[in-house]
Amino acid sequence: METAWQLYSIEMKRLIALKVKNVEDQLEAYEKADMTALSARNPEDDDGMVGPDSMIAYGHRVDLCEEGTRVEILDAIRNWATNFTSTRQIFWLNDAAGTGKSTIAATMANEWSIDNRLAGRFFFSPNSRVTQTTKEFCLFVANDIARHQPSLADTIQDEIRSILSEQHVWFDVQLQRLIIDPIGKLEGDKCTFIVVDGLDNCVLSEERVGLLNSFVRHLPSAPHLKLLLTSRPVQDIADVLASSPLVHGSDIQLLNIRNSHHPDVAYYVEKRLTRISSEHRAMIIAKSGGLFLYAATVCRMLERSRHQTDILKIISDIGVTDKLERRMDILYLSVLKQALIDKNAGDMMMSVLSIIIVAYQPLSSNTISRLLPGNIYVEDFVQDLGGVLKDGHPDRPIKVLHPTFREFILSNEDRANGFLLHSAQSSAAMAYACISTLEHMLEDDLFQLVKLGRLLPRNEDIKEADRVVHQSTTAAERYASAFWAHHVATSEMSQELLSRVTKFLSRKYLNWVELMSWRGSIGLCIEGLSRLRRVAIDQRGSSNNAQDSVIVRHAHQFLVQHQSMIIDSALQTYCMALFFTPP
Repeated sequence: METAWQLYSIEMKRLIALKVKNVEDQLEAYEKADMTALSARNPEDDDGMVGPDSMIAYGHRVDLCEEGTRVEILDAIRNWATNFTSTRQIFWLNDAAGTGKSTIAATMANEWSIDNRLAGRFFFSPNSRVTQTTKEFCLFVANDIARHQPSLADTIQDEIRSILSEQHVWFDVQLQRLIIDPIGKLEGDKCTFIVVDGLDNCVLSEERVGLLNSFVRHLPSAPHLKLLLTSRPVQDIADVLASSPLVHGSDIQLLNIRNSHHPDVAYYVEKRLTRISSEHRAMIIAKSGGLFLYAATVCRMLERSRHQTDILKIISDIGVTDKLERRMDILYLSVLKQALIDKNAGDMMMSVLSIIIVAYQPLSSNTISRLLPGNIYVEDFVQDLGGVLKDGHPDRPIKVLHPTFREFILSNEDRANGFLLHSAQSSAAMAYACISTLEHMLEDDLFQLVKLGRLLPRNEDIKEADRVVHQSTTAAERYASAFWAHHVATSEMSQELLSRVTKFLSRKYLNWVELMSWRGSIGLCIEGLSRLRRVAIDQRGSSNNAQDSVIVRHAHQFLVQHQSMIIDSALQTYCMALFFTPP
């Protein structure tokens, strides 16, 4: 009898080990799948208004060209756009940072939208998690096409639902099914346009190359579709486009170093700075070297500062022959120094900047104040940093005006000169702020929707659930719930932070999952925990780290196994946990 029991025990252990290995293999395959998973969320926020990610992705906050500027390049794009016999379907506008590429892209998108010829847009930007990757590119562009070309709306929405139900779809297939095929159904012979700005802001080279190869492959099958693309002259982008017969405009330069008068910049400065002397305006134009980024930054500094004389003195000391990076560094340092009126408030200002820089989507001053409850000067700092930030309204998301400021402040001590931010440390601080925010608000049945004696409701059975969630939570709480795990994963995760994470998961995990189910964002939970799990595995050297790693792995495994039920019913989370918990 004892031998039989031993054999039974051995066999059961073997079967359990196989089962565990199968689950872990599934998780590993889930993490390593080289596919793009579309997010099930709509690019609009909870109340149907355009959300911060959409504001950036669609270039809503990018300035348009001032009337009378950029005439030559705009006319070149218009001539390309109206040349119906040319097979060059891609206009590639490439030049250095600060030459006005995004402004030109936004101007043409606006013009084509008015003429009902715009299909869709996507502005890559470091200001949002969504716009640093191609993962949701096709979803955002497809929704934009549906808005600009209403006759295609039903077709596109049906295709979006179909692709989302398949969970993992290659980018190339998404592009064809969501963008190329629907546009091919438009009636008439007029051209429609897609605008893709700042492709170099897409973080991964393989994603940039994949996007370009897909467009080059599929555009010939949609002869009435044209693509306006802007980027810095990054090598991997150039390698794909330089040899393609579809490309036009690659030899056009926005910065004409031979024209010392810089007429476009001169027009812009003369129009913006009417309250300073003509001599000072001429100096600014000359110092700009034709770079719109330089001119725009100086204009904002002078318009918003109480120390115009000091700024003009700084500008006069900048050498005309200095490289753009050096000139911009001097401007950025002067903005930061003038914002720091109280030298004792340096840490507070840097903590505000760190949140703005590492946030996965733009946050308002009020949201930052909630994440940093001890910092009473948030709004003052944002206003004083108006030369590099937009927008100063307490409830509107703050945007870093140009990627070069982000590059500057994350660069090195020699460049940042006392204002250096460390990305990993900033992410850790943000992780602590997010977790603390959630610990104070999460609880069982967060929105009091359980009725005694009744079955647990499905999410779709709760009327106006989106409105209830939006009104019952703050923007800080919604941000923290979406991205706390992402911030932990991108930090230098100390034992202290990992212990804080496992404490949070032990006490508030199910409450967090419930909230994210109501928000329709379980995909973000899985993504964040997947990244966190990989980091925790790498750090499981000590026994404490090993135990913490197991807790993170179980949290991830639970969501992957039960996501369909949890997506359907937030309150079923607690029931699923009973089955998951060992006896």
